[in-house]
Amino acid sequence: MATEDERYRTSSQYRLWSFTPANLQELRTKTNSLAKQQIAPRLAADPPPDFLTADEELRLVRFYTMELIRAAQFCELPTEIRSTAAIFFRRFYATNSVMTYPPTELLKTSLFFGCKAEGFYIRLSKLAEKLSGTTAEQILAGEYLLCQGIRFAFDVRHPFRALEGAILELKRKYPDQEARISKAHARAREILKFSPLLTDAYFHYTPSQIMMAALRMVDTELVDMLVPGPPSNATDDAIGAHTNLREKILGVIESCRSMLEEERPERMAEYWDTPETTKAMRPLRKKLQKCRDPDRVDLVALQRARREQAVKKPKPAAPEEPDVFGGSRDVKRRKVGGTDDVFGPPL
Repeated sequence: MATEDERYRTSSQYRLWSFTPANLQELRTKTNSLAKQQIAPRLAADPPPDFLTADEELRLVRFYTMELIRAAQFCELPTEIRSTAAIFFRRFYATNSVMTYPPTELLKTSLFFGCKAEGFYIRLSKLAEKLSGTTAEQILAGEYLLCQGIRFAFDVRHPFRALEGAILELKRKYPDQEARISKAHARAREILKFSPLLTDAYFHYTPSQIMMAALRMVDTELVDMLVPGPPSNATDDAIGAHTNLREKILGVIESCRSMLEEERPERMAEYWDTPETTKAMRPLRKKLQKCRDPDRVDLVALQRARREQAVKKPKPAAPEEPDVFGGSRDVKRRKVGGTDDVFGPPL
């Protein structure tokens, strides 16, 4: 039977959306550079505007991810829907620039498509009504763009199930510590609902590693219980191999924990919901307004133009159907007996 790790390595999340930090940085730099090259001629500005850097784009993506989370909470969408939508949004802007496609529109599309991907039914009109100043057409306008941008990888593996399994295992092994484990469970779940979505954790770590990192933020000893040391009756070689493997596992978990620490759940109120943060983001948002792609800023108009272009495109002439009996067919109808009777002349 395949292990959980082996099954994960067959997923589109691992094959298409897992990167080393260096590779992800290189991808974002390339995306930013290509966007500048494509947008500059369309703006026809002399001198050209001051374009966003790759780091500034990442700051804006994080800001708009937070806006997406707020919108999901306002719309009372379940946790997994919110998480899937946020990951779709961040994947899209790994290979597309915020200067090319407007994040204010794509976050709405991500929310709706996150519902569809997770099998959660919500009427499009109801979602548009909840998102003030939004029409159903605006939400749908970026849907195909989003699908292309995430490479049609709709399966998102979250760490929530891994957490439930770990908690069940801990309660089974240590029934006398159920209160402690339950408290850690609730806190770790709060972390998983926020911290991995605002960071690059999903790009670098497996769901189980993210879960362990969140649990380590709450109670380090519980992680040690889940990743125990070598058995006492093992040989020296087995002890050495087990110790090396355990240190490697804990090293990865600790690295992920450090990343999650950058965006603890408290920062939602202490940082992202403060007037100081809004003020600090204002210059970047103004800078974005000056260097956006004028041909793609209105996704509804872009979609209509593409639809009209597809309709106007001439269709190739259908080939003449050959006569199965050979020769050419006379498609003209012959008049029978000079009568207009549809059944022919009388016998």
